[in-house]
Amino acid sequence: MSTPYQMKDEDKTGRGLIPTTKAFDNPDFLSSHDARILRILCEFQEPQMRLKRNHVKGTVLFFGSARSMYRSDWEKTMDGLRRELAAAKSEGEKVTAQAKIKKFEKVEWMCQWTEVAEALSKRITEWAMKDSEVKSRLLKEPDYLFGHVDPHATGVQPLVVLTGGGPGIIEAANRGAAAVPGAKTMGMGISLPFEKGLNPYVTPDLAFEFHYFFTRKFWMMYSAKALIVGPGGFGTMDEVFELLTLRQTGKLPDIPIVFLGSQYWKTVVNWQAMADFGTISQEEVDRLCFADDVETAFTHIVSHLELSVAQAHTPSARPTGSVASPQIPTLDLGSGAMQ
Repeated sequence: MSTPYQMKDEDKTGRGLIPTTKAFDNPDFLSSHDARILRILCEFQEPQMRLKRNHVKGTVLFFGSARSMYRSDWEKTMDGLRRELAAAKSEGEKVTAQAKIKKFEKVEWMCQWTEVAEALSKRITEWAMKDSEVKSRLLKEPDYLFGHVDPHATGVQPLVVLTGGGPGIIEAANRGAAAVPGAKTMGMGISLPFEKGLNPYVTPDLAFEFHYFFTRKFWMMYSAKALIVGPGGFGTMDEVFELLTLRQTGKLPDIPIVFLGSQYWKTVVNWQAMADFGTISQEEVDRLCFADDVETAFTHIVSHLELSVAQAHTPSARPTGSVASPQIPTLDLGSGAMQ
């Protein structure tokens, strides 16, 4: 094809030309204040792409303390602290070592719930992987991301254990799920100075790291079909009460919620007092499940999911006042809400 343009000799070698950079390939721009909206959109779009690629229908979400650990790890760490105390030479060193030991003794009780979280996660994943009527129906449900049925989703895992990807109880949950042959498990981390990656039990293609807390929370809440909460602190409380609020206001379906460790959860939060003072309803308290063993938690979650799936496929048979079937939310990037 002929063209009226004739390249100058100096242009052929690049002399005299001004170098340019495409906007999407400009790291200074992408890291700037003006490109914040683009970074936010990336944290919506890229996870969506990977979830679709892995045929994820929904998640069983685990929250819990990063300070918890297995009994063997706790004992090993405690032995190290005692050696530090024994080696202390000055009074100041002894006081510091004793303070560390006293602080570490406080988390010993959580070892039990680390082990329970692993066993529960493994059992739920085994149930999700096993061929059953519930699994068959879940695979035939419209995808929660796009609202259509994926014909290629046969033989895949419809429910995936999801955690924040860190240590402690949530690492135990990923570990339990990863122990099931062929199973996937997901972690949605957040960039923090003291965390340099996700725990080693997360499936690599389902290992996410978010910069913005609100986009991370969106994906964690948006995909949840059930919630299991181990003992935890500020972060756990923040996530739990946000999800409870979303369920209360109808922004999320009526998902089952299990609190592991009834003594802890009924001590640090006086749920009944909130109902007695009228700030929440008695029904909201009664819907919570407090479990001290794997069987109680597993039965509550699975029976709820089985009922929900059955009701979704037999709407005319649903009795008045029964548990509502999960609604397929749609992604509204304008408001960030679950519609």
